[in-house]
Amino acid sequence: MTDIRRPSLRFGARRKPDQAGAPLTVVTLSHAARYLRDMPPSADVIVLESADALAPYRADLEALAASSADTNSQYEFYALAAAMEHLPGGGNVRVALLWSDANEAGARELLGAVPYRVSFGYMGLPLPVWRVWHHIHSYVCTPLLKRGCERQAVRRFLALADGAGAALVEFPLFELGSAFDVALVDVAERHQRRVAETDRHERAFLTSGLTEDEYLTAHIRKKKRKEFNRLWNRLSELGELRFAVHDGGNVDAWLNRFLKLEAGGWKGKRGTALKADAEHSAFFEKLCRGAASQGKLHCTEITLDGKPLAMLTSFRAGDGLYTFKIAFDETYARYSPGVLLMLKLIGEVLRDERTAWADSCAIPGHPMIDHIWAERREMRSVLIAGSGPFAAPALRHAATAIKLTGKLRAALRKHYHAFRKERENDQND
Repeated sequence: MTDIRRPSLRFGARRKPDQAGAPLTVVTLSHAARYLRDMPPSADVIVLESADALAPYRADLEALAASSADTNSQYEFYALAAAMEHLPGGGNVRVALLWSDANEAGARELLGAVPYRVSFGYMGLPLPVWRVWHHIHSYVCTPLLKRGCERQAVRRFLALADGAGAALVEFPLFELGSAFDVALVDVAERHQRRVAETDRHERAFLTSGLTEDEYLTAHIRKKKRKEFNRLWNRLSELGELRFAVHDGGNVDAWLNRFLKLEAGGWKGKRGTALKADAEHSAFFEKLCRGAASQGKLHCTEITLDGKPLAMLTSFRAGDGLYTFKIAFDETYARYSPGVLLMLKLIGEVLRDERTAWADSCAIPGHPMIDHIWAERREMRSVLIAGSGPFAAPALRHAATAIKLTGKLRAALRKHYHAFRKERENDQND
């Protein structure tokens, strides 16, 4: 049976009007219904409470992704559904579909879709905090908003959060200067909302009008280029060495090879390989199959006599490419197959007429990719205060706590990796 109902006021707060003055109309849908396609609810905001509830809106969400000025492969329908179904916390995610006002015929356009979770006790705050969803495999959290309608969509989402009594709204990991960023800053300034930036960093990015040879000459030292060429030539002496680019072909075969290769390396030893967790593995498989069905799966690999030495799974979005997971055969580690693969990808991106850029989605200061991809994409995260009386002190407390926690995690991560590397070296001796 359908569960279409007016949402309960979860935090005891009345719904806020969108700037036009009339209260937002909101409908909550927990699951898809057989008649939903013929009789969809009409409201300013429709809140979807499950991956199943996304299904009737697939066409709308795919059209939204195509019309958005910003890209985010992880918030496209196929990826969002896979994450909500299989990743930890996915069952608690809500997706706010933000619609235009109804025209004379009663029709509406989808202006935006924002997946979010509601946290209580966030950073020690005994208040509800809305957080745009950032899961363990996230590399970008920019909401998909219809081009030219970003401000209206942002206002609508913030009004929804205010009406539910949210003390804070967190927007993590979006591109500085993106259409969403510009709209968010403008709405916050116009309506005097307090904003705190909690993170800003750069990551390796690839976009250039140069040819492959020109790019490598301009950005990689001659000594390093000679070393990479030497490694490639030494590998080619061992058998037939090939670099291949494809759209997954037989996706099941690609998935099996990739998961096996990743599990055979250091991630398998540490228990962090996708294959080590059934739900994470299922997420990855559904993600790749969904992308392949839309021509958005991008696969690159280096093989030796048909055996994969390094494999990279990426996803197309608009005219760009997001790299996602890389794996390599560690028995050939002295040849740096992962580095060689990322170097080969430079030429592929620069030659491909469909691809204007590639985002490494790497951590800032990555020891490998930062030295071979010269451009940078700047990312930021912010907190926005709600309209309640405790919003301002909550914002100051949470922003300080997030920054301190981030510094602590970075320090612990550095020591952990140093410890693991030392331990692995001892085991190899």
